[in-house]
Formats: sequence, structure tokens, C-alpha cells
Amino acid sequence: MRTRLKPLTLVFALFVALMSTSSALAAITYTVEFRDHYGVTGGLENSYISSGVPGYNVQGERLCTSLSDPNCAMTATIFAVLPYCQSASEANCVESLAVTTPRVNSGAATYLRTVGNKVFEADPANGLPAGANWSLFEVPSLKSAGLHSTFGVKVRVELQKIPFVGVKATSFSAIVTPYEIGTTSAADSVLSNYINPLGRSSIRGTGGDINCLWVKSGECGREKAFPADSTVTLKLHIGNYLTSWLHGRLAEPTVSITQLDQRQNTLTVSGKPVVVPGVKGTANTEVIPGKTPLQDGGGIKYDSSQDTSLEQFLFFEKFFNKKATVLDEVWSFRSLGLESVASSAADTLGVGNPLGSISSVLGGAAGGLGGLGGATNPLTSGTKSISDLTGLGASAAKCVPEASQVVGAILGTDSVSSLIGLVTTNALTYAAGPPKYSDGFLNYKVAGLHLNPDSSTFQGSYDLVMSSKIARCIYGFEGAGPLYATVSVVNSEGGETTLATESVKEEGGWLRLKARGFTFSSPTLKIKLSQGSPAAPAQPAQTAEPTKPSAAQSAQPTKPAKRISITCVKGKVVKKVSGTTPKCPSGYAKR
Repeated sequence: MRTRLKPLTLVFALFVALMSTSSALAAITYTVEFRDHYGVTGGLENSYISSGVPGYNVQGERLCTSLSDPNCAMTATIFAVLPYCQSASEANCVESLAVTTPRVNSGAATYLRTVGNKVFEADPANGLPAGANWSLFEVPSLKSAGLHSTFGVKVRVELQKIPFVGVKATSFSAIVTPYEIGTTSAADSVLSNYINPLGRSSIRGTGGDINCLWVKSGECGREKAFPADSTVTLKLHIGNYLTSWLHGRLAEPTVSITQLDQRQNTLTVSGKPVVVPGVKGTANTEVIPGKTPLQDGGGIKYDSSQDTSLEQFLFFEKFFNKKATVLDEVWSFRSLGLESVASSAADTLGVGNPLGSISSVLGGAAGGLGGLGGATNPLTSGTKSISDLTGLGASAAKCVPEASQVVGAILGTDSVSSLIGLVTTNALTYAAGPPKYSDGFLNYKVAGLHLNPDSSTFQGSYDLVMSSKIARCIYGFEGAGPLYATVSVVNSEGGETTLATESVKEEGGWLRLKARGFTFSSPTLKIKLSQGSPAAPAQPAQTAEPTKPSAAQSAQPTKPAKRISITCVKGKVVKKVSGTTPKCPSGYAKR
């Protein structure tokens, strides 16, 4: 059984104690765990409204029944689990689910029910979606085939209410997981106000069962395994605040997005679940990244898909003995976290930054527009630019004219979301952002442990779905000729570079690339696209997926050229290059 593990107030209740600030820090011993199951934690993290916005409410936070609650008159944080769509035009809801296998080609799911009652109703005038719970489905064709057929869907949106601006969505996540109905003696999970040891009001969760997806009147949603070789397709109605990239836990993904109305899009994501390692170990340190130290016997748990999980994992990696302790099967994805819409809105109003050091998305995004046709910055300065949000570096100005739409979507003044792509991996943790374009390569950082629980070597997977138009633009390709890709894997010491198994193809306006078979602990994946013949020096023939030759090309038989391999070195980095006339990349010398 896997659970969502995230260091939040609601779930971080594992023997935590504050140390005296006057005493000297000493090494302390505690358990630390990294595990991925986005959106699940014994039924506690569902829908609620609170008065807390980071940096604002110095007195703490309190639960609110609605946005008109006096406690949420000025600011609020909202978590809304979206309900099932009751109509084709309904906003912020789950439209459909399908699960297929090699034995079942038609896997349309039937909606069964939503767990419990709505926590709060939608308030469209103020941009508030309804707050519900898990939506439950059954796939009749799987049931007929004797396969597991019931699945839960949770799509959870985070929003902020900002003074003088209104409600703005900052991120969302989606998870699909098989379940069966069981029983539990645990009480229903309940959120309540309480006073913490510092005398500030806060929120805590009680009840629930860590072994249940949800708990309701003795009912326990128990997680099950996916049918073998499943493909899951989820269709959502979601606000046009989508960021430029999605990321998550899928294999062989596809994605599409169409406009539903002026403020909503229909997003469809399909892919296979992946097996993700988790780890639990004993740490002995003086500090915890971003946390108050714990007393002996304490523990901390991290969701391995969170924005800062990569850095936190690398800090603790030395305590894990290079071996995972559990493998979880996961199907999930999420948007990039928009770091503090509230902060930038305050900047926009010229009232300074009352939210402290939280970086500005709106201000930063607008600042990034400065290179787009001489656009001015309608907002004040921020730390997030379009280059940061897209990962395209200096190419952002040239290749993302839709950047203004990103800002417009957040402000609610534009009906189109700019979706550049989706990146997914089975790595224990990864950089929760887009691959970074630099020096001709798309670079992506992942991290994990070398061994599975049974001591076999863990094999990494990576999938990239990217707009063909933008991919061709950043590389300066001309025409519609086929593209080919090379994926290099650079180890954490900057040493030997090897080629991962990869393939690339274009269809429906999207470029799809996958890499398989790389190992850990913390490699960087470097993706290089090229246009032309698949026999180009940097493209291994055995892993390319060339397009079908034209009739003219087929009419002229040619004798296959003999391929050879050479070894190139640059300092400690070693790279093998294959082709008919291979050449070392710039800066490398032939060994």
C-alpha cells in the first residue's frame, strides 16, 4: 500500500518536536522516507478552504465554510477535488475515464458515484470550483474479461484568493488508481482548527486510515494493482491556467488540449502506469532541508514528485545504501507549481511583496515578455521569466509567442493555454519542471537509487511529448523533414556518457521521444534533435525510427553504408559516436 507523503502540516504529524532556538544544534537520528503517490494520504488531503496564504496571516490559518466566511474575507487558500461532469459544458470537472489492455480494446468507464458529499459548492462568479472527493468508475469490458475493473479518480486544484485581485488557480494534479471496497474501524477523516505549540491557529487532520484511499462511515477504499499492461485515458475540463508544461508518472504518454469555452479547456492525457521506487532509511544529521530539526525517534516523509524533492533527496541520499525499499505502481500527472500568484498580484498593485521571498509568476512572466516583439512589462519585476517557465532559455522569445497567453490565462484575460509539452519518468525523484534547453541540448535531471529491493539494477524510463512547432523552432529546423534524436546520459560525477535506448516520432503536432535503460544515482539526460538522414553521425541506427522513404527514394536502390563507432573524450567525459563517417562533437577529441 502506498500513501502520499508530503511535508505539510496536515500529514507531518510523526513525532515532530521543536528544538530550542537557544541551544546548539546537535546531530539527531530520525527516519526519512521518499515515496510517490500523488494525492493520497489516508483520506485527509481532499477539499477544504482555509484563511492561510504563505506570508500573510501572521496569526495562522483557520478553516472557512466558503469564500464569504469572515476568516477568508481577504485571503484564502483553496484545495478543490473536482467532481464528475454533469454536462458537456460544465467547468472544472472529470469528463471521462477509459482503461484498456491488450485483451480489452474498448475500455470506456461508467461513472458510479462520488465519495461522500460535496465539501463546498462551486462559485463561478468568483472563480471557485466545487470541492468534492474521489470520483469512482467501473470499466464493464474489464469486468467481463475477469480483470480488475474499478478505479478512483482524484483531480485536485489549488487556488489562492488574493486581495483586490480575486481567486486565481496556481496548480493542479491528477491521479487514477484501482480500488476495491473494504471496511475499516477508523473514523472519517476530519479537518479542524487547533492552536499549535507556538500559540498560532492552524489546521490538523484526524481520523482516516493510512491504508485507505478514503474513509467514509466505515467504508475503506483499498488500493489494488492495475491490470497488466494497462493504458489509462483521462479527460478533464480544467481552467485555462495550465502552465506551459505538465509532468508526472506515465509511460508512453499522449496529450491533447482544446478550448472548451472562454475560461476552460478540455485536457486529455493517456499513458501507461509506471513502477516508481520508494525508500525509507535512518538519517543522522543536524539539519533538515527547509525543516525544523526533529528530536530522536522522529520522522519525516516526502512526496517524491514535489517541486523541491530532488534537492531534498540528494541531501539524504547517502543514508539510503543505494537500494530502494519499495516499488509502487503509479499513474499521475500535474502542472508545474506556479510559485505564488498572490505575490506577483501584490506587486502589480504596487503594495510591495507581503508574501516574503516567494517568487512572482505573474510579474516574472510579464517580465519575460520584454524580449517578445518589444513588449513592455505590465507588472513589476519578478524572479520567474518566460525562459524559466518554458525551459527554453534564450529561445523563449523566438519560439514562444504564446507567452503572453500564459500571463493572460493566469490573469483570466486570455482563453487559450499555451501547452508546450509533458515530461514523465519512473525515477524515484526528478526536477519538477521542464527540460532546460542549453547549448543545443534539452537537459533533464533525475535521481534515484541504483538497486531495486531485490538487489537487481533499476532501469530508468523517460518520456517527452513536446509541441513539434516549438521543437523545430528552438533547433532552427526548416521544412517538414523528419527529426531524429540522440539521448545521452551523463552520470552524477560528470564521467562516462552512454547512449540510452531511444526513439522519436512526430504525429498530430507533437514530437514524442522515449529513453529506456539508464541507471542512477543522479544522471542528467541530454536530448539532441537532428534533421536529415537517420545515418547522421550522432544517430545510432538501431534505435532510430525513420519515417517511410518517398517513392523517389525507394526507386533508387543504394548499398547500405558500413557503420563504425569511435570513442571521443573531453576531460573525464567519454562519448561513443556511431555512424558511417562518425565525427567527435565540438570540444571532444578522438581517442
